[in-house]
Amino acid sequence: MDLLSDLKRYQNQNNYNFIIYEILNSYNNLFLNKVSSNQKNNFGKLSSINEALQFCYLNSQESESKFINLINSDDGDYSRYLFFYLNYIINKNDLDSARQISETIKNIGSSLLIAQTKIWIQNSKFEKIKEVFSCQNETDLLSEFFFLISNFLALDENYEKSNFFAQISIYLNPKFYFNFTHLIENYIENEKFDNAKSLLKKFKKKDKIYYWFRLKKKFEIISLEQNSKESLKYIEEKFNNYNNPPINILLDMANIYKRNNQFKKSIKMYTSVLNQLDQSTNIYAEILYRRGGSYERIGDYSNSDKDLIQSLSIRPNDPYVMNYLAYGWLERNYKINEAIIMLEKAYKQKTNDPFIIDSVGWGYYLVDDFINAEKFLRKAIQLMPKDPIVNDHYGDVLWKLNRKIQAKYYWESAFNSSEANEELKNKISFKLLKGL
Repeated sequence: MDLLSDLKRYQNQNNYNFIIYEILNSYNNLFLNKVSSNQKNNFGKLSSINEALQFCYLNSQESESKFINLINSDDGDYSRYLFFYLNYIINKNDLDSARQISETIKNIGSSLLIAQTKIWIQNSKFEKIKEVFSCQNETDLLSEFFFLISNFLALDENYEKSNFFAQISIYLNPKFYFNFTHLIENYIENEKFDNAKSLLKKFKKKDKIYYWFRLKKKFEIISLEQNSKESLKYIEEKFNNYNNPPINILLDMANIYKRNNQFKKSIKMYTSVLNQLDQSTNIYAEILYRRGGSYERIGDYSNSDKDLIQSLSIRPNDPYVMNYLAYGWLERNYKINEAIIMLEKAYKQKTNDPFIIDSVGWGYYLVDDFINAEKFLRKAIQLMPKDPIVNDHYGDVLWKLNRKIQAKYYWESAFNSSEANEELKNKISFKLLKGL
């Protein structure tokens, strides 16, 4: 109580101090009086989480409904608290329910903690889940609260305070070493790579998902400290040593290959992922979209179109897939009118997406509707002024409208962009010379 009294002096300095004081006070009341506090202040996500954890501490019959309502809430992503719910029912020795719930966890798209928990349950490692956290342990509860505060501060880019509260969280519950991921992310964001590498050693091969996180972050650091070639060499070697990698690791590797322009390898990896998915699901459509993009980048337009059209058959009118497919058709001078109709549908859904706006404008340009082309491309250049392709497109339409001095300005901007590739620069050089 003396410490809380001291802390009360600082509660009005900022919102976080006020929240920290009020919630710590509620926990103090919980621990001393064994009663959950009806907080007079609503702190949104924090209040909902603390309510569920406090009912769990009291071993209340309402604990289960509190966790379920929290996890299924539409107010935000509370998926992390599926772990705490599973921890709760496993501590009650309801292992059958835990297994049933784990079967509903998605293999792709789940957080590190949830994906790893699924594997623990599949392998009947229930003690692993019980040993890292207990809602009956007061310091474990406080550790989770400070972990949340640390995350909120990181979202505000207040990394110094975020790291401070992360360290408090780890001190209170060192068993929950998975929370080091947050601190590692902070260190990488602030280029404190040695600190990050030291913490990454906490994750061992026995925890397959977290060990892959360790490898991915080391890959990221190598890329930042050295170059992408060395980082890709590192992650590829580590991946090849994985025995029967889970589908989410296969997908990560496919994405890494694609980002590093290793499109044939990404296609192979995406195909492995697709072979393990239900063909009617949204995630199947998403992977088709990604593989279709890889096919397009190597000039295999037949397979690219096939993947993208199949993706749209599962998720009709997806604006990003329609944009990718239609813009590819524009670039190939193929089905121009059909592409424009598709792009107009995409634009109606995403009226402020600069890539879609640029595509619509370029479509109008190709059918000689330069007035509409200029209108859309002007909006695209306002949203994305440094993009070389948008600048090039806008220069083209200005030239057609006989605004040649302005056209040269945008072509030169495109040419001088650090993101312009050699092919684009050669095209612009020709246009500038021709214009002279």
